Amino acid sequence: MSQQCTFHKPEHPLLPAAYTIIDIKKHTALEWNFRVATDLPARPGQFVEVSLPRVGEAPISVSDYGDGWIDLLIRNVGKVTGALFCLHVGDSLWLRGCYGHGYPLEMFRHKPLLVVAGGTGVAPVKGLLRYFSENPAEIARLDIILGYKNRDSVLYKDEMSLWRKTHNLILTLDEGEEDEQHRIGRVTDYLPTLALPQLAQTQAIVVGPPVMIKFTVQMLRDRGFAPQQIWVDYERRMACSTGKCGHCRMGDVYVCVDGPVFNYAGAQAFAD
Repeated sequence: MSQQCTFHKPEHPLLPAAYTIIDIKKHTALEWNFRVATDLPARPGQFVEVSLPRVGEAPISVSDYGDGWIDLLIRNVGKVTGALFCLHVGDSLWLRGCYGHGYPLEMFRHKPLLVVAGGTGVAPVKGLLRYFSENPAEIARLDIILGYKNRDSVLYKDEMSLWRKTHNLILTLDEGEEDEQHRIGRVTDYLPTLALPQLAQTQAIVVGPPVMIKFTVQMLRDRGFAPQQIWVDYERRMACSTGKCGHCRMGDVYVCVDGPVFNYAGAQAFAD
């Protein structure tokens, strides 16, 4: 379907252009995935600015991408996102981007990798998890800890069977009852249970609410991870994409421009 869509390239990289919605998947009542036909170059961890005329604009992480499309997990929490939830397949939305520094996939290949993500923070790493699940020979080991509030808030349920088949997946819930697929507790409760046999070579990604990032990084450091082995994603701080509005500023850096993905060796000065 994406091959039948016409891409409207903007005259300037900061100007949005209209792109066609080719699929909508409703994960939860508040979180839907919009697949958009576009040839914008993307990599895991980057983001786009999504807008509607006379409504407004919002930064959204690219959750996945392929030939002629990108996926955007959108949470209905405001004016712009509420308007997006009124759209249908075949309608247009406006995009500009992609922006920011994503995950350095070349640094993860053939090494052990630990991914810890919470809530909608799973979206920025979804494409990365898909890639290594479809190409397991390109990763030495992949441990995944994903945290959600309850069963109703779990994202990417359909994809988890592949993630479980190829890698070590721990799915945690803040509330509810434990079963074979769900454990009760916070993501940090399960970090001590990981074997991590090649700790010195292991890279770690942490993305989610700021307080989750803080305590997860703290525990990783306690387990022996060096700052250079940890990657933090401050995608919730994204704003205008250019660093001009100042809303994304953390210390002396601008998340939109310098991030949203940072190596913790350089981020700890403003993240602690």
